[in-house]
Amino acid sequence: MEDTYVNGKEVEGIIGGPPCIGFSSVGNRRQDDPHNMLVFFFIKWVEYFKPAFFVMENVKGILTMCKGQVAKKIKKMYTDIGYNFKMLVLLAAEYGVPQLRERVFFIGTKDNSVQYIRIKKTRRKEANQKTLLEGVSLPSFLKVKDALSDILDITPFIKNKRNDLIMDYNKPPKTQYQKYLRKNSDKLYEHVAPNHSGGVIDRIDHIEQGRNHASLPKEYQLKGGYPNMYGRLHLNKPADTITGNCGCASAPGRFIHPTQNRAISIREAARLQSFPDEYRFFGSMKDRYKQVGNAVPPLMATAIAKAIKEVIK
Repeated sequence: MEDTYVNGKEVEGIIGGPPCIGFSSVGNRRQDDPHNMLVFFFIKWVEYFKPAFFVMENVKGILTMCKGQVAKKIKKMYTDIGYNFKMLVLLAAEYGVPQLRERVFFIGTKDNSVQYIRIKKTRRKEANQKTLLEGVSLPSFLKVKDALSDILDITPFIKNKRNDLIMDYNKPPKTQYQKYLRKNSDKLYEHVAPNHSGGVIDRIDHIEQGRNHASLPKEYQLKGGYPNMYGRLHLNKPADTITGNCGCASAPGRFIHPTQNRAISIREAARLQSFPDEYRFFGSMKDRYKQVGNAVPPLMATAIAKAIKEVIK
């Protein structure tokens, strides 16, 4: 490692999410996936730069990988290099994201201040629930319609590599969440979706909201694949986890538009991740879907950052 970009300055924090392909329960878990080692390289970066705090994000599956031995090793490595830390499983929907995304966060500090970190929830599964920690009742989880209802009937551009495709909004924002999304944007960017074959569109047409491939008539079912592929979003429920494959209708998960017969667009996926409409993504369509789906949702990240800021001196 070189100090070229640090120039002798103290590193206050290191934040990252080492690739989690081999740990994920979505798809094939592989103990021998070389990406798995990047978690330990992340810890080496923490040891080298000795930041005041670190945040390492990963999929929940890391906790059970190798019968829990991977998580045990991570804990020992952080302890051995002198950090106190917490390991938290957080649900994005509880922090204002319209998505049932669970992720593990390892949060650590040099001193003992990490023990006082409290990440404040802003939403509950059921409205008006109250806990001793929050002290107030919280509104219920946001749903897909809270994120998409103002652009629900806009047909997207189809499979285009250009990053400068722009549309006009055809309706005003309908929810507070949409007002947040559109705060600094007067145009709709990157509303681009994949081009499906006639056979795929016909198959999608037979899937109701909230259902997937398993609900299809036998003549439309494929012989192989994951049982939870071809999942369609439900307008009145939060989205399932948005992944890097969210532009693929047949990927395991729930990435089909709730009312149109297609996969969700890059912008729709970004909204379900809580990215404001002004936020741009670059590269091929596959690259941009990955940038969206692999990210920690901004509203979730903000809640964590605020909690750390309150205890770091």
